[in-house]
Amino acid sequence: MILGLQAGRARRTVPAVCLVVVAFLIGACGSSPRVNVIATVGRHNIGLEAFQGYVDSVIGEGWRTVDDRVASRLLDQYLDQEVLAAAARRKRRFAIPVEPGRRAAMIRSLVPELCGPAPTPAPEAVARAVEARLKGKQPDRAHVRQIIVATAARAEQVRERLLAGESFADLSRRLSLAPNAAEGGELGVITRGTLPEEFDREIFRLHPGEVSRPVRGPSGYHLFQVLEVYPGAAPDHRAVEATVRQELTEDAVRTWLSGCVDRLAAEVGVRVLTDRLWFRYHGRYSEADDAATDRLDDATGNNGPGNRASGATPGGGSHHGPGQ
Repeated sequence: MILGLQAGRARRTVPAVCLVVVAFLIGACGSSPRVNVIATVGRHNIGLEAFQGYVDSVIGEGWRTVDDRVASRLLDQYLDQEVLAAAARRKRRFAIPVEPGRRAAMIRSLVPELCGPAPTPAPEAVARAVEARLKGKQPDRAHVRQIIVATAARAEQVRERLLAGESFADLSRRLSLAPNAAEGGELGVITRGTLPEEFDREIFRLHPGEVSRPVRGPSGYHLFQVLEVYPGAAPDHRAVEATVRQELTEDAVRTWLSGCVDRLAAEVGVRVLTDRLWFRYHGRYSEADDAATDRLDDATGNNGPGNRASGATPGGGSHHGPGQ
């Protein structure tokens, strides 16, 4: 619901909780309290220009080039981070760094305090999954990393830079929308048949070191690089157990973190003023509340037509939880 593609299926170079938590850390904090407010999180107003600047920095292109699907996903990430920051500010005051890497690190440090310890899979669940996985021949596997960008044109540009010899990990950290961008796009070892067919087909036609053609997915356009290929063989119990434990941990952490953010959003209150956006919002904070815009206009004085985002579609606001 919140995450992009996070399908690591065997060996990982980073803990599962980091790969999942990082999906919440690509947002931004800070906005003008009065100019073109597009959302509120608790008592904090989110400005249109602040979000547009965030989109520009994430995708590396102008915000006008982003389609509704990607823009909705980016706004969700932005608001998820704002929710975590707002919840933490109830206990103490602090400033969020502007630089994306430092800001992400700060928000990541708040997660244990706000959400508690990350869950681990039950031993009996691991045992059942391992038993089922050990039956039959193990399919082909490949060690893969990815870059996700917003548009096909951008994907082609990045691919050309990769083919010219630029570092995949560096471009991932600088340009990718993927939750694991900070880890160089690392997906670990992927088992054939565990990803959507269009991803599977592209990945398993590659030789080690090759970069895929752009593949469209729900989060944008994907570029994959295969680092190593492992032909199918009889399953190894230790490797299967490690893979299963990793998968179940990721699933549990994803559910835990999503539930935590939902709970905190309901506590602090989130409203999205959809008529002030330049795209049609289809995100997770989209429950309708037509009165939200009027209430915020009364509070901020933003009730003139000049404050409407260019290209926005009338539709009032949406909310998640009570205001604070």
